[in-house]
Amino acid sequence: MSTKCRLICCGILQEEIKAVLSSLETTAELEFLPPGLHVDLKKLENHLVTKLAVPCDRPRILVYGSECHPGMPDWEREYQVVRLTEPDCIGLVLGRERRLELSREARTFYLTPGWLANWREIFVAGLGWDGSEARRNFGFYERVLLLDTGILPVSEEALLEFFDYVQVSIEILPVTLDNLRRELALALAKASC
Repeated sequence: MSTKCRLICCGILQEEIKAVLSSLETTAELEFLPPGLHVDLKKLENHLVTKLAVPCDRPRILVYGSECHPGMPDWEREYQVVRLTEPDCIGLVLGRERRLELSREARTFYLTPGWLANWREIFVAGLGWDGSEARRNFGFYERVLLLDTGILPVSEEALLEFFDYVQVSIEILPVTLDNLRRELALALAKASC
């Protein structure tokens, strides 16, 4: 079976994207970029534009939130790529309505298993936040909500380490991949993959 299209993806949802594409029974060439590039917009731009500038004879889909970088609309036009409609990875998992509903309950910082696995690279290495800086930035939130997709195991030790870093209570919410499946299916249809 030949590969119909190429997906350039944020690594934060790597396992979830693989699971959804498997369930959609589509063939696609997948390339995952390092999680957390969006904390340095120039670095994200360099990675993405380098990948997009390579000529490709197949449709390409940018599997990032539509607002992960302000250049997304320009790249969509310039490189003829299809991009997703949700603003970020949390929207890709939850969808707008569910996210709004949860956000009305409490000031919430959302976390996926991919974020939990990579928080040191994102917050400590990427943003340079030590523990006190993290607590200042996370002090606005009433809770951290881990969206448990059921794809990656969530270790209690990892949760405790993240809690120690941010000092905000962490709740776990089991979620489905229905919204991500819907977003990817729409993008694949738009790209004719």
